[in-house]
Amino acid sequence: MAIYRVQVVTGNACSSGIFDSISLTLVGTEGESPKTILETQSPSFCQSLVREIILLRLQREDVREDKQDSLYCDFVVVTSAEEVTYRFPCYQWIEHPWPIELREGTAKTPSMDHLPRLQQHRKEELKQRQQIFRWVQFRGCPEALTGKGTGPPKIKIETQHCKNESVFLAMVAILTFLTNTGLSNAASLNPGSQKSKAGFPLCMSGASNVRRHKNASKIPSNSDISAFLSVFLVPEHVTEYWKRDEFFGYQFLHGLNPIIIQLCTQIPNNFPVTQTMVAGLLGDSTTLQEELNKQRIFLVDYKILEGLSAGLNNGRLQHIAAPLCLLHLSSEGHLMPLAIQLSQSSTSPIFLPSDPEWDWILAKTWVRNSDFHIHQGLTHLLRTHLLAEVFTMATLRQLPMCHPLYKLLIPHIRFTLHINTLARTRLIPKGGLLQKGMASIMYSSLCLPEDIKARGMSSLPNYHYRDDGLKIWAAIESFVSNMVDLYYKADDSVQKDYELQSWIYEIFQKGFLALTSSGIPSSFSTVEEVKKFITMVIYTCSAQHTAVNAGQFDFGAWMPNFPSAMRKPPPKTKGQASLKSYKETIPEINTTANIISVLWLLSAPTGDRIPLGKYPDRHFTEKAPLELITTFQPLTKQDPSLLVAYKYLDPAEMENSVSI
Repeated sequence: MAIYRVQVVTGNACSSGIFDSISLTLVGTEGESPKTILETQSPSFCQSLVREIILLRLQREDVREDKQDSLYCDFVVVTSAEEVTYRFPCYQWIEHPWPIELREGTAKTPSMDHLPRLQQHRKEELKQRQQIFRWVQFRGCPEALTGKGTGPPKIKIETQHCKNESVFLAMVAILTFLTNTGLSNAASLNPGSQKSKAGFPLCMSGASNVRRHKNASKIPSNSDISAFLSVFLVPEHVTEYWKRDEFFGYQFLHGLNPIIIQLCTQIPNNFPVTQTMVAGLLGDSTTLQEELNKQRIFLVDYKILEGLSAGLNNGRLQHIAAPLCLLHLSSEGHLMPLAIQLSQSSTSPIFLPSDPEWDWILAKTWVRNSDFHIHQGLTHLLRTHLLAEVFTMATLRQLPMCHPLYKLLIPHIRFTLHINTLARTRLIPKGGLLQKGMASIMYSSLCLPEDIKARGMSSLPNYHYRDDGLKIWAAIESFVSNMVDLYYKADDSVQKDYELQSWIYEIFQKGFLALTSSGIPSSFSTVEEVKKFITMVIYTCSAQHTAVNAGQFDFGAWMPNFPSAMRKPPPKTKGQASLKSYKETIPEINTTANIISVLWLLSAPTGDRIPLGKYPDRHFTEKAPLELITTFQPLTKQDPSLLVAYKYLDPAEMENSVSI
């Protein structure tokens, strides 16, 4: 006979359940104990000695069709009579009558497992997961989670209930507000509505901190979108600066899409900007060619939008442009727009800051609309959400819970499947943009140091997305490198890890559609290759997603700064724009209200946020990895001299995963 003390720790999140009828079986190197019902009053039980405990089997004994209780188990601790402690990470829901087998928490690659029983357990765990988490194809896009599986239907990972409920409640609140105010049905701008100084309805309001006004329910149902002023705080820096060229240039470096700007060393043939056009802007002491030689000219090219359809809005065809924008680094250190062309054709007019006011404002607004499409479809959706889902699926399907890289990655894929599944029908744009983006995506562009170098952006001053991002990348890289070194001592240990090789091959096949042109590896040969790829995965799921997501409400709530649609085609001649024609081009009230609600939902801080560098769930149990986790603290420093403070790569405010 032997005495074992057992502690079952349940989750502290919403709907985690309570300790109920749970049976436990200990599996050791010399047999297994009979199934024993645990009692809260008696945490100890006596069974035959099983020697070293290698597995623990948990099972709900009270599951009935008329009982809907769920139990979320964090971990189980078993202590032997000899005071040897075994910790079994779980971190999953127990909602079904099937037993769950948990391994003792020591991280092991396949070659570290010598017991046939544990080798078989790895295979059985992955076989079951592959039945539950199944791929579905989206033509020309990364594959994703299908809603259909052949496994036990009630198995869940992570705390899905809480995320579903929080997002659902937020969506209900937004839709209720829009319905009560009539904003969801408004069809056009009300010329008699309250105006701002710029002459626009006071609808484009918002900030990173959002709160409901106590009188929001009193807004008349026929009110125009100016009612938003009584519901959201106004982002004063955007409403004040949106027409300024300095702020227009600032957003390419510190706004929502800081990854598209590149150094220009030669004016494109299809964008015939001449010295005569920009001489007055550059001043008498220099020329366009001299500024090109000094690496002070930059280009933003939206060619990927060429030929795409913007679709219908309120039953009317919308319009889309594929502009080019030339920018200059001024002697004061500001990035200033020099010229804008609203198509890829060299015969299109080139708009200049010296043009009539509304010509120039309209041209800049078209660029901001193009930036909206690229940001939402490619920078945000494809390059963070959809790729994070690929990494999540491959991790769940190809790496067992005992694998060190599963333990390393699981905090960074928290809630990703849930949020993507909730938003799937709304996020996937039609018209071919995703397919174009997928065909052109490169591994190097996902690795920040290489991307910065490839775009020629290494030496541009005051580029804080780059500066803060590189610090975070370096911190993640160091953390990952030290962690990988614990388990892979030489390149051959990587080559022999068939689970790791299956993981990267599935990412290559399902996520990057086996496109060798992407540069994504289909296998790993060296330890360094593993370190680089894991660093990219964690950076993408945490820092990169936060950088392109957290500021959406800040920059987008004032609609002229980030319009989601354009009702009239791009101008083909100069001198025709006016405030009236401008308002007839930008989105209508209901379109604006709907997009503001989405931007608020995506940007609002969530109560379940876990910042980068924090790992409340203990998937690792050994001393060495736990010490590395404790010392992993990515830090950045803010620059007080910026026109608007750059805060979107602050680790304290950064999500550990794509969870919203």
